[in-house]
Amino acid sequence: MSLPADRLVVSAVSGPDEVETFLLFPWTIYRDDPVWVPPLLSMQREFIDPERGPFYEFGQACFFLARRGETVVGRISAHCNSLYEQYHDTETGFFGFFECENNRETAHALFDAAVAWVKQHGKVKIHGPLSFSIYDDSVGLLVDGFDIQPSMMHAHNPPYYEDLVTSYGFTKTFDWYAYRISHLPYMDLPRLRKLRDTILSRNNCRILPIERKDFAKRGPEIKELFNDIWSKNWGHIPLTDRQFKDIFVTLQPLVRPDLESMILEDDKIVAFSVVSPDMNRSIKHFNGKFGLWQKLRLLYDCRVRPLTHCRAIIMGVARTHQWKRLHHAIILNIIINFLENHPKMDYCDCSLIPESLAQWNKTLQDYGAERYKTFRLYDRPI
Repeated sequence: MSLPADRLVVSAVSGPDEVETFLLFPWTIYRDDPVWVPPLLSMQREFIDPERGPFYEFGQACFFLARRGETVVGRISAHCNSLYEQYHDTETGFFGFFECENNRETAHALFDAAVAWVKQHGKVKIHGPLSFSIYDDSVGLLVDGFDIQPSMMHAHNPPYYEDLVTSYGFTKTFDWYAYRISHLPYMDLPRLRKLRDTILSRNNCRILPIERKDFAKRGPEIKELFNDIWSKNWGHIPLTDRQFKDIFVTLQPLVRPDLESMILEDDKIVAFSVVSPDMNRSIKHFNGKFGLWQKLRLLYDCRVRPLTHCRAIIMGVARTHQWKRLHHAIILNIIINFLENHPKMDYCDCSLIPESLAQWNKTLQDYGAERYKTFRLYDRPI
């Protein structure tokens, strides 16, 4: 029996057909958005699959679709995270994967469904959007920079989403910033080299690329260092081995070795950075497909084609070595590498930077970085 054309119903996703409907719904929202980058459907299927997704090692989730009559008009997820509860609090549930028509009634019905689910799991607050954690894709709601194509792993949404969220009673919790460093050809290369080398010499350190053959050996050290560096930052949950593998080890074959670097004191890593070609420049043209041709195209674009856009995915300095200006050495080394080896580079995205990291925000601005996007997280008591 068909539903009345104007009746709004929100129901939990059930079965593979509805999973596919859930994943394909963004094409409805963004079909006329020239900067939207369609997600890779095969990777999305794995990511939300309880049998394959790394999140389900420590979390549980439910997915919902909103229909007006027979037409899908919105989607949302609700989830709980036992690792978050271990490191932060046991009172917070989450929503994510939010996509919706420009209609408060539809949005509020979706939020009602997510709230009801997290309440059933004993939560008294809902937080988001996160799909699923701060180290996954789609962190926060984009609140400025809508007309610029998102870099890889950036959220993107229409401007009206902010009204849909705040009209339900959500209030800002925290902002994350995206910067970009451009105007590279106009920088003074000899001066930059001298500044970098002075910082390294003063601290008895050296900087080296992370070669492919060394990445497997250095991987556990980098994971532990990352978890320690970020342990005091807002919302941090230590990466599991599976998450680290999915983020860094899977990404590593596509990244040119000169884009990954580590600062060593003796043979111990005390700082590191991972910069990647901005894969969204290629993925945008795949329209969600990721077969053999798309994989070969992505490999060529990332490993062979002259680089024009990159994203600095992570930069960090060991807590024992912070305030020794090693963060300057890392940034300088990235810029120097672009000037020496990638003369066609247009800009490098540096993100996501928490608003609480005043020193990192100031340092990036000191090197001419422009803040061009803000991603906002929200809370609401329930």
